[in-house]
Amino acid sequence: MRPCLLLLLLHSLGPCHPILSPCPAGCCCPRPGVLVLCESLGLQALPRSVPLTTSALSVARNRLCNVDNVLWRYYSLQELSLSHNWLDRFPRGLPPSLESLQLGENRITYITAGALRHLGNLSRLDLEDNRIRAIQPGALLGLARLKMLSLKGNRLTSLPLHLPSSLRHLDVSANCISALDLASLATLVNLQVLKINSNCLRSVPEHAFDGLPRLRSVELANNLWVCECDIMYLYRWLLMDRLRMATDLVCTAPLHLAHKLLLTLSVMAICPKVLKPNERLAPLNITAASKFMLENHQNQTTKNPSSEDPLDPSSNSTQTPYSLAPEEEPKCVDNGTNFQTVLSSTAVPVGPLSPTRLLLLTAFLVLKSLVWRNQRIVPLPSSLSSQRNMGS
Repeated sequence: MRPCLLLLLLHSLGPCHPILSPCPAGCCCPRPGVLVLCESLGLQALPRSVPLTTSALSVARNRLCNVDNVLWRYYSLQELSLSHNWLDRFPRGLPPSLESLQLGENRITYITAGALRHLGNLSRLDLEDNRIRAIQPGALLGLARLKMLSLKGNRLTSLPLHLPSSLRHLDVSANCISALDLASLATLVNLQVLKINSNCLRSVPEHAFDGLPRLRSVELANNLWVCECDIMYLYRWLLMDRLRMATDLVCTAPLHLAHKLLLTLSVMAICPKVLKPNERLAPLNITAASKFMLENHQNQTTKNPSSEDPLDPSSNSTQTPYSLAPEEEPKCVDNGTNFQTVLSSTAVPVGPLSPTRLLLLTAFLVLKSLVWRNQRIVPLPSSLSSQRNMGS
């Protein structure tokens, strides 16, 4: 007798106790009157014998199509799981005491403001893996205590408008979102985790994350990132001690950067046009300086109109080839051109050797060498006159 009594006691302490308190047929009640589990029973309607004092109810993995206005009498219900059913719209008439609602893997396509109007105590809402295409603007705004929202695996093309500022965790991954709306992010001042991976983002607008002071984790992988100038904000934002957030962003375009990690690229590779306005004008200064120096040199070499050019084959005068006398030594002739004056008059910017200024300096050195070489090779009018006098 005692072994049988002991067996009965052990059975009563098991995970399900349908003997000492009302429990729907086929359901499991680990905590009678508090926790009721009616999962995977093929139910097409809620059991009527669920105690009204139940605080946690799960009817997941059934065939429920409509539960409107069935649960409003459960004034103590705080946690409700309706996931893995056949619901095609958000349930109506849910009790306002709910704090956690799981509706994942149903067939919901649209969220209206009226369905959530009385759920002000909700702190967790799971709507992942449905068919949601749109959420009425402001439908979630009344959820002043909502901290966790999952819209993963739906068909959204943009972030919902007017999300509650209480949100700390937002998951909109695996949707069709192609752009981030600044207005949708502006109110999320308490957001800590943002999951927007596996979407269709090509870039992130300027200042998108600047108004999220508590943000500590962002998932952005598996998007259609175009690694051009429009992505520079995200590139710089990630480099500011945020490498742990998203280091696996892969470029899909342009073609020469496809399949490369964004954070391994240089600024010039991503956006060659990222230059300061004064640096963009530097090539114009080089052209102006070059033109001024060449014109100045031409004016100096043609200053004496009576002199004939010995290199001009059309000249009619008889010329003696110019050669240095044995006792003469080559000398650098100053034809009156002050190169330092030319340099100062062109107002070439001199400062820290950025790539643009280094190019500018190189151009001037080349021009200088050309000017001095021409001065050493081209005979000057004064030298030709002396040679002719010696010959006569």
